[in-house]
Amino acid sequence: MDIFIDVDYTLIAANGSLRPNARELFLRLREAGHRPWVWSGMGIRKEEMVRHGMDGCVAGYLVKPLDDYLKTLRRLEPEVWPDLIVDDHSEIVEAFGGVTVRPYFFTDTDDRELRRAADALLQYAETGECADPAFRAPPDRYSRLSA
Repeated sequence: MDIFIDVDYTLIAANGSLRPNARELFLRLREAGHRPWVWSGMGIRKEEMVRHGMDGCVAGYLVKPLDDYLKTLRRLEPEVWPDLIVDDHSEIVEAFGGVTVRPYFFTDTDDRELRRAADALLQYAETGECADPAFRAPPDRYSRLSA
């Protein structure tokens, strides 16, 4: 699966620190055969991933739509479409499917949101179901592409 992961307040705090378990999230997804992508409504964010030593874990970088998500993404014509996403905004997770995480505004070494997200994504990939209340199944491809 192609899994798109947001940057601001999902992977990175306001002070630029990397969220705990970010590297683990990417590595677990890759080890399971999935492709983690980084996307952001603020443009391509490769510089931040390079700074944190994460670039080698990333399948690619894309621009994330900020509103009218499905139609805007279709207009952007990405090289791939997300199968699932990880984001701190539930509205976009509702549109594409995936896991909503609590916003990561400030450094918190006890934060486990990305570990929980990895567990949820991998559970869904293995079984087609997920018990995590912050997980939303993706809409079927036909309804998503015709939206």
